Amino acid sequence: MRNNFVQAAKIFFNPETLIPFLIGTIFLSVLGNALTQILFNIFGTTTKATLGIALGSVLIFIFSVWLLAKSLTKMRSPEIDLGKSSPQKHKGLILLVSRDEPCRKAIEYHLPLLERCWLICSSQSLDLAKKLKQDFPKLKIPEPIVINDIYDPLEFYQQVRKIYKHLPPGWIPEDAIADFTGMTAQASVGMVLASLSVQSPLQYTPAQSQDGKPTGRSLNPIEITLKEQFRRGTN
Repeated sequence: MRNNFVQAAKIFFNPETLIPFLIGTIFLSVLGNALTQILFNIFGTTTKATLGIALGSVLIFIFSVWLLAKSLTKMRSPEIDLGKSSPQKHKGLILLVSRDEPCRKAIEYHLPLLERCWLICSSQSLDLAKKLKQDFPKLKIPEPIVINDIYDPLEFYQQVRKIYKHLPPGWIPEDAIADFTGMTAQASVGMVLASLSVQSPLQYTPAQSQDGKPTGRSLNPIEITLKEQFRRGTN
């Protein structure tokens, strides 16, 4: 709020456009002198009256700046509304591993219902995948699946399809949700195609931002509800 207040105060005295600024300054000076004379005629020219007029002017100015700062806060900090719904918690999660923060956010979101998590990574993110496995000892996490070519969507497609094919006994594809956040665009494409082929749910974990700049943190996962659209498209 303090930064907005300072910014609002600067707007009142911003001479970026010289001619309009000078015209406005002259206009305000004339108007101020006229108003001062009117106030002196009403309240007198005593020291007490002069101090009262000065104090009242300062309070009016502060109130005006506060109103502008409040409007700036509303414009700059809109409520987060991604227009999507968070997924139901699942007992299975298929995860692309690239950055620590979204991976942890995706895993923690599905706890305590989450039972099993499959980690798909590259050779560069293998250490992170191993660390995630260590940090969530209560979950059943198989050895991370290392992709040879992170720019080959078919390799991701085949690996994700293999996971769905070998789900634990009694599981159906809808028991596991795939998070396609991270790695490469080809990785996301391969995972999405594999999930759609078995009509399994999808999610992504969006990055949090403030004033248009990333904070390094992640929001809760967002469900991608493509199933009904996909069905309509195939009819």
